[in-house]
Amino acid sequence: MANLGEFEFIAQLLQGPAAQGQPFYRHPLALGIGDDAALIPPLGPQEQLAVASDMLIEGRHYFADCDPRSLGHKVLAVNLSDLAAMGARPLAFTLSAGLREIRRPWIESFLDGMLSLARESQCPLIGGDTTAVGEQAPEVFSVTALGVVQAGTALRRDGLRPGDDLWVSGHLGDAAFALAQKINDPKLNCPQPRLALGLGLVGLASAAIDISDGLQSELMHLLNGAQNRAAQPQRLQANLNWQKLPLGPLVKQAIQAGRLMPPQAAGIAITGGDEYELLFGASPRERIHLQALGEQLSLALTRIGSVDSSDRPVVCWRDASGQPPPEILQDMIARGGFRHF
Repeated sequence: MANLGEFEFIAQLLQGPAAQGQPFYRHPLALGIGDDAALIPPLGPQEQLAVASDMLIEGRHYFADCDPRSLGHKVLAVNLSDLAAMGARPLAFTLSAGLREIRRPWIESFLDGMLSLARESQCPLIGGDTTAVGEQAPEVFSVTALGVVQAGTALRRDGLRPGDDLWVSGHLGDAAFALAQKINDPKLNCPQPRLALGLGLVGLASAAIDISDGLQSELMHLLNGAQNRAAQPQRLQANLNWQKLPLGPLVKQAIQAGRLMPPQAAGIAITGGDEYELLFGASPRERIHLQALGEQLSLALTRIGSVDSSDRPVVCWRDASGQPPPEILQDMIARGGFRHF
């Protein structure tokens, strides 16, 4: 049988490995797939829930002919990245899908990718919904991920202070470049949520955000967060060196092949989305601890600038000598990054 009905699909999930080895289901009060609602086991006395939700739409966020296993991985990964940015430990997630039909080989591969990451991150699927969309309508996947943080310790966007360093994890640019060139690249297809980094940044970072909509946009979110916080609002300016950006191997190869100039590559890294690395601020006194954390996780952590007091939130790019970026890079930054509408 090529296709499944909704109840057959749910039965397949109930019989599958969705909950194998997951701490969530070891609690006697936990309840997952198969009832009207899931039941979350009691949290500890000093714990809070962190909740993140993201939607991926066919033709907008992924190609119709993409590999279903990679897509299943990514649908969950982008939500886990939000939990990572909050310094949260994954607890569980729900999946809702609008599908033209439930195609057996395709959906099995999709679930394999999703549930493999769920097991790896100890974040089981506990419920959701499926519905049919029109024959010509795009398919839609929406995940809500739940995480746990110690009360009052979550990493937030509004914590930057004057004098803080600005850091990014991993490398930048490859996902946006691969999307533009329609290249299959792991950075685009199978992003790795930086969960261990997020947990390690608790107590070290002053603020954090994941780079889903482009570095420039996320920097502005951090600056605006500092200005809008309820306690001690602060106007800040981000001062960054575009030549210090940790470019990805795909972008570097394009530079070496003469298909990109360095300012163009930097522009892709600054404005391109779909990165799912972490951008965070931290006091200069934490530099040695952050270097040690990066080494412990075998993950590059790069200091790309700092923040100062300002009369308005602004992101200021310079080169190593303090000069403004080339005009081509200024134009790319002015055009901005990813927009949802």
